[in-house]
Amino acid sequence: MGIDRRHVGFALPTFNLTIEPDRLARFAEAIGDAGGSAIAPPTFLKVIEGEGGSSRRILDELGVDLRRVLHAEQQFEYFSPIRVGDSISVERKVAEIYEKKGGEMEFIVIETGFFAPSGERVATSRQIVLVRHPKKREQ
Repeated sequence: MGIDRRHVGFALPTFNLTIEPDRLARFAEAIGDAGGSAIAPPTFLKVIEGEGGSSRRILDELGVDLRRVLHAEQQFEYFSPIRVGDSISVERKVAEIYEKKGGEMEFIVIETGFFAPSGERVATSRQIVLVRHPKKREQ
């Protein structure tokens, strides 16, 4: 049973947050970055995404069986640095759903946009989730 393509465009509510120095410092420590930079490391975007709604919330909305899910790919694209003290607006949506292997594998592309107060896009994150639908083997 495939994922209904009408879910393309489904979005979680937009949320806003400020990049706090202690949160960035804890993340840097967790990844072994002792530099103490005021600029967020690329993968810090995953922390921000989870603030307003995890990928699980989206997958639940789509009716996906989590036992069949794999995190297939993650991409980050920066247009300007995200720094301590920045206010960021975050929008998460289902950008695309497609299949391979005759429907045995479906892919959900979850896109997250990160915006400055001016509306300028400062970064984009694309997560690709694989949902397996193995065919029953003939005996």
